[in-house]
Amino acid sequence: MKKVYFCIMSAAFFIGGCATYESKPIPVRPAATYTLQAVPQYPAAQAQPQYQYVAVPPQQQAASAAQAEQPGQSLLSSPQTGGQVSTPPPSIPPSPGQAVPYQPAPIAGAGLSIGADVLSDPNRCKQYFGVDLNQAGVLPVLLVYTNNGNHVYNVQRGQVFAVDYDNNMWQAMTTQQTTDRIAGSEVGQDLAMGAGKGALIGGAGGAALGAALGAITGNPAEGAMIGAAAGGIGGGAYGAVHEKEKVEQVVQRDVMSKALQDQQVAPGYTINGFIFLPKGNYNRIEINVFDATAQQPIKYTITPQGSF
Repeated sequence: MKKVYFCIMSAAFFIGGCATYESKPIPVRPAATYTLQAVPQYPAAQAQPQYQYVAVPPQQQAASAAQAEQPGQSLLSSPQTGGQVSTPPPSIPPSPGQAVPYQPAPIAGAGLSIGADVLSDPNRCKQYFGVDLNQAGVLPVLLVYTNNGNHVYNVQRGQVFAVDYDNNMWQAMTTQQTTDRIAGSEVGQDLAMGAGKGALIGGAGGAALGAALGAITGNPAEGAMIGAAAGGIGGGAYGAVHEKEKVEQVVQRDVMSKALQDQQVAPGYTINGFIFLPKGNYNRIEINVFDATAQQPIKYTITPQGSF
């Protein structure tokens, strides 16, 4: 009888200790397919005339006119009073009074799309994490970067900010900050227990175990007592010893493994990942990206409808 009791208890703790929430992968879609789109605040493109003209000093007008009449050069009318200019050969630097072909600067941010998904809805948050992280004071935001241009971009999680209605900027939390906030909440307990589906044997499990033992031993009272003790051990002493470490491990595995990583977005690549903001009342998200090709930072803004 003792052997049967030992086997049942071992099975109960094995099932309870091993049951856990299975992390769900993040589906990858191009950034342009998301409803929320980041808009660059200051694109570098500038409208410029095809040619720029330099005024000809009066003493050089005669020399310029003579040079313009040489074969192989075309004469252009200058908008400046009393002057004429010509287009120099490509290999010769333009002199005063000659038209300078406009060379546009590289457009920073060309070809980069950023899409976002703000998981402030409890049900949608559970689709990714199995629990509602908002209840732990954590707002997950999925960011997707798609590079359809020929520039290389540097992406950093720490360069994502939520802006509230007082224009205060709240930086995306670090891995340690996010882990501590989730692990120290009831949400972390639910996450470690498979969203409340019995990672540790509790009162209900103890009652079922007691009934089974009572049927085997022929003594329902003794079985109920053993089951209650098992439930207390599983839900109390055992959990107290291993709880904190287990919760942090599960948060690292099932939540932080999906976080956006600091990296470069090469031409033709798509990357994605979550940033985690402190739960608040925000009206927009600002993202700083560095264009490594144009050597210029670009600020993007995401403005969802209403507060989040």
